[in-house]
Amino acid sequence: MKTVRKSAKARLNGSPHSREELLAANARALKATMEMTREEKFQSLVRAGICTADGKLTRRYGG
Repeated sequence: MKTVRKSAKARLNGSPHSREELLAANARALKATMEMTREEKFQSLVRAGICTADGKLTRRYGG
């Protein structure tokens, strides 16, 4: 993840992200999702293992 503030120090492995970094990451993810087509969103669910290619939930998610 890119840092939000230019003055932010490089973090060591395992240290928590700042609130600003988390909010910025959330905003980027939301923007990317809003720009996806319906088919891209569906394919994302399939790749994540949430839905099958038929559109049904996988067993892990109650299908």
